[in-house]
Amino acid sequence: MPPDHTSRREFLKLTGAGAIALAAGCKADTTATSGAGRGRGRVVLGHDDALAGGQLAKHMDLMTRMLGSAVQKLTGKTTAAEAWGSIFSPKDTVGIKVNCLGLPTSPAVVRAIVNCLLEASVPPERIIIWDRFDVELAAAGHKLNRSRSGVRCYGTDATTYGSGYEREVESSGSIGSCFSRIVTRECTALITASVLKDHNLAGVSGALKNFFGAIHNPNKYHEQNCDPYVADVVAHRHIGPKLRLAVCDATRGQYHAGPARHPAYAWKFGGLLVSRDAVAADRMGCDLLERERRAHGLDSLAAEKRPAKHILTAGERGLGVADLERIEVVEL
Repeated sequence: MPPDHTSRREFLKLTGAGAIALAAGCKADTTATSGAGRGRGRVVLGHDDALAGGQLAKHMDLMTRMLGSAVQKLTGKTTAAEAWGSIFSPKDTVGIKVNCLGLPTSPAVVRAIVNCLLEASVPPERIIIWDRFDVELAAAGHKLNRSRSGVRCYGTDATTYGSGYEREVESSGSIGSCFSRIVTRECTALITASVLKDHNLAGVSGALKNFFGAIHNPNKYHEQNCDPYVADVVAHRHIGPKLRLAVCDATRGQYHAGPARHPAYAWKFGGLLVSRDAVAADRMGCDLLERERRAHGLDSLAAEKRPAKHILTAGERGLGVADLERIEVVEL
């Protein structure tokens, strides 16, 4: 009988060595750029059984230490504050792009990210937790704050649809969109705080697709498994050059029937995936999700005609490393 859930040991066995059979829904990319920037192709996996048990708010110290250690592994710095400080400056305005649809990014994970930024001397008023709508953020458990005091949290739109986007359409590859003023006018640095979950069209909803929440018309770009549109959005000047860290909330995930929330397909993994390379983070997340699907007797994403092609396209465009054999997994 297959295991109920993918364990940390099984995941590392699947991904760590590199010389393994690739998941059917995410075939090898032999043209992906590797080593095209510091931290490219390295993903840190933090795991603790306590994070699989729910009530994450009780484990804030654990998650903050885990994120601090993860970024130390990514940067080679001796302390967590130094590590985070090497990526984010006190002069930055850091936007934490969360995901509020279906299974949302846990507010506790976001709070741990904020704690690390504060330890690195990023002023609280220069930290913005954001997504599309105020109402979605509140429903996901985030405390709204539009004032200039403390950590801010708000959506692109508050009450009027379209009010928070630039008026001019900008193009990138195949997309033509108005971008959120949060990224165009406020943020100098971005963190994508995604959730490890299935998507009924793109295959995987992760670090890259999270930025569909930065454009006014994502509904137009879901054909062809959202490919190449996800890569087009991330490659845009308002996103790619500002994107400095990917944190995937894998404390619990959803391996089927996403992005809408279906508790029947949820699993408790108790981990975080952290990388300076959003493409590599999604590549590893894709394999983890595929393994969980197989453990439950489900077809691969490719067999269901929804392979996560956008991850490979992002790799081909030099946005990160999508070739599994070029990705280094570091376990905490």
